Amino acid sequence: MKKYLIIFLLFALASCSDFLEEYSQDQAYVTGYNDLDELLLGNAYMKRTNVQSYQWGVREGLYYPYIHFMADETEQYLNGSTYLSEAACFTLYGYSNWQQKVERNPDGGNSWDDSADWNNLYSHINSLNVILSSITDFKGTTDDDIYNISRIKGESLFLRAAYYFVLTNLFGEAYNPSSAETALAVPLKTTPYIEDITYTRSTLAAMYQLIVDDLLEAEKALDGVEHKSLYRVDVNGVRLLLSRVYLYMQDYENAKIYAQKVLDVKSSLQNLNTFSGEEFLNPSSPELIFSMGATSIPGNIAAGTSLSSNNFQISADLYNSYEPGDLRTTYYVVKEGQITYLKKMTGTDFETKDLSDNFVLRTSEAYLNLAESAAFLNDDNTTKQVLNELRSNRFSSDLYDNSKVNNLTHDELIYFIRDERRRELCLEGHRWFDLRRYNVVPEYPNTKTLTASYTYFEQDPNTYKYVPSAKRSFILAPNDPAYTLPIPEYEIEYNKGMKDNERDARDGFYESL
Repeated sequence: MKKYLIIFLLFALASCSDFLEEYSQDQAYVTGYNDLDELLLGNAYMKRTNVQSYQWGVREGLYYPYIHFMADETEQYLNGSTYLSEAACFTLYGYSNWQQKVERNPDGGNSWDDSADWNNLYSHINSLNVILSSITDFKGTTDDDIYNISRIKGESLFLRAAYYFVLTNLFGEAYNPSSAETALAVPLKTTPYIEDITYTRSTLAAMYQLIVDDLLEAEKALDGVEHKSLYRVDVNGVRLLLSRVYLYMQDYENAKIYAQKVLDVKSSLQNLNTFSGEEFLNPSSPELIFSMGATSIPGNIAAGTSLSSNNFQISADLYNSYEPGDLRTTYYVVKEGQITYLKKMTGTDFETKDLSDNFVLRTSEAYLNLAESAAFLNDDNTTKQVLNELRSNRFSSDLYDNSKVNNLTHDELIYFIRDERRRELCLEGHRWFDLRRYNVVPEYPNTKTLTASYTYFEQDPNTYKYVPSAKRSFILAPNDPAYTLPIPEYEIEYNKGMKDNERDARDGFYESL
């Protein structure tokens, strides 16, 4: 990593503003904490680039968009009026079908940069390491100075924890308390200077300790700090991510505590019975706590019968998991004729919104984190109360019946919460990570085997239309090594001895159509 960390660190610092164009290790050009705030905004937060689609290979500004297509939320759309050979299913074939070489398309060529997220997130981390090292030089002489220095520190700690959390859950093993001391995460770097060393992978225990420590310190730094905007994290966002991290660590006591802390401050839910907007998730939603990054979904989830084949649509498996009377089939995922599409974040115009589709924090997750942690602590009464509060805002008021939840046994409740997370948080970047962590919960392990398919098209010589010709399907069993992405090839090349995540080659099975 050393070669690329140097490149990205210097590029990130030089590109932020004039005062860092000749950045040196003594940080002489950082003249005040406002310079660090500028670096925080310019280089540390995920970019909110307006990206409509990557069906033509557009990649800039997207963060791990494949997260939406690796689980059971989507499937290939086959019935468009036109056909695009290099649409989303083609471009992200290696990810959505769990291939050994994730960057490869169905034809064997490269169509995605498997190192893009590794580079982007470590670039942000490098900037954050500089900020966190430099912010200690400023003590502040006024209350306003002290306030802003604390805010910058808190935001930076949150972001570093968030990025390491994402990297670890993409490229590291799922957290199992019994093996965390030896299981591998990703390389861990917290220093602001260049180190001429060969990087190795941290253990999960060390990585999650850093993540928790950063978030706890961020909580202290941001406590009492006014929330500047949806796109700058506050203490409630820190607490929600802490609740999620503890849930992944199977530390249910702390997961419950922090979920409740979130709801004590902000418990608002949008009642779908009174909702009249186009897209449920929009910047003015009463449920939103924090968002960063771009929305990449609109051009890649089939959004109307005129959209081209070879994109993704909502899977029948996900759509059929909603019960009669569930208004999320009106405002989240919608079935019209032969197509099932995502309306949750795109409305009816299917344009990119000023909101992330894979890093968004909202109150409904706090409800679900509280419900799950309470259930694992055998507090079924709290679990049922919380679930009913959430679900009563999602169902037609004249059809909702509390007994659906209240009559569940303890074991049934655990699996019901998992299904409810899937329904509520669909296409927000949770499902793949959730399935990974369910694999290592010994009391209630994941038992679901996933199937993914890719359909090939060929042109009819008489009509000149493209028609499905063959289908290739793949299986992903619980605990399959493919639940962890391979380390980017260049990283293995430059850090000799770094252990990769081994994946088997997948031939799948073919079916003529």
